Amino acid sequence: MGSSGDNNLTTSTGWLTRGVNALLGTEKAMRIRTSQFLLAALLMLASVGVLYFMRAAGIEGMGDVDTWAAFSCGGLVVIYALIRSSFSLRMADPSLAFWQMLYAIACNAAAFIIAGHGRGVSLPILSVILMFGMFGLSMRQVIFVAVYGVFLFVWAAAYTLKHLATNESVDLLAAYVFMVFVVLSATTFLTWRLQQMSAHMRNQKNQLALALDKIGQIATRDDLTGIANRRFMLEKIQDEIQRAERTGQPLLLAMLDIDHFKQINDKHGHPAGDLVLQAFVAVVQSAIRGNDTLARWGGEEFVILLTETELSVGLVCLERVLAKVAEAEILAGDACLKLTVSIGVTPYHDRDGFEKTMARADTALYQAKAQGRNRLVWLDSPP
Repeated sequence: MGSSGDNNLTTSTGWLTRGVNALLGTEKAMRIRTSQFLLAALLMLASVGVLYFMRAAGIEGMGDVDTWAAFSCGGLVVIYALIRSSFSLRMADPSLAFWQMLYAIACNAAAFIIAGHGRGVSLPILSVILMFGMFGLSMRQVIFVAVYGVFLFVWAAAYTLKHLATNESVDLLAAYVFMVFVVLSATTFLTWRLQQMSAHMRNQKNQLALALDKIGQIATRDDLTGIANRRFMLEKIQDEIQRAERTGQPLLLAMLDIDHFKQINDKHGHPAGDLVLQAFVAVVQSAIRGNDTLARWGGEEFVILLTETELSVGLVCLERVLAKVAEAEILAGDACLKLTVSIGVTPYHDRDGFEKTMARADTALYQAKAQGRNRLVWLDSPP
């Protein structure tokens, strides 16, 4: 019994899922469009139900509700077919929200004519239609809908007076039309205000994103040279060490120090020193590969992280850095300066950790400076 009940439940659920998919579609964008349409369709069907209730209640002066209901529901079928068949994708608004609004207001104006002495019920229905659909339109469309709605209800009131036998006064019909004007004007104003508020919020969101991006740049970039700073590089090295331990890929760490940089500051001034640092970074970046990371470690000291790089390949890359720095001529004010750089490099070994690797690279750099500078020294294990 339990198994049979479970099977029946599974079958029922399967049929329900297939039915919902057939009605709404399976693609996310399609489901959104069809779901929005079905909500609008329920509103229209509720309006149809109200008019049938009024006719059953014997409201005086009721017109041909059956024809109106058939026309209203027929339009819904056409709109649904256009959306569900994806034919509406050829249009600027695949959800057909603007055309749904025009059609719904036309049906509402027709309901105003046939509702007899209960025609005032069309006004709250109009309000709900507007609140449901206006906020998805552009401001130009909203204004068009408002003018269109006022025109239709003026025409409907005039038609009622001229062609229908009614004992309603001109003043009452004019009051209805005036209320339509008020509802449409208020909805237009509210839509305009909401769109302005939405635009303001989008602007604030964009400004916040830019501010956060700037803060992120400040936190991870060196102000003077624009490359990664020490804080960013520390995190990058830790991440790459973890990846190297996981994948077994080789990893190299190089420390660079501009030779005799203090003499440049003392002789030419700190502004010239800043220019030298910027030019040095440009030269080094032109010599290293795209997947290598250059960071300013502090003062005139820099670090290069070479990922997925064997020592022999890294040495070739760093020798190129040495040569390019030595070849460069850097303008600092009126002076044309020549630079050299000392480099210490070491590979990362499993379980060495960050501190041992950095210490070994720093030792290699010290040896390069002790041996006369403008050279590359590598250490594969502690000396």
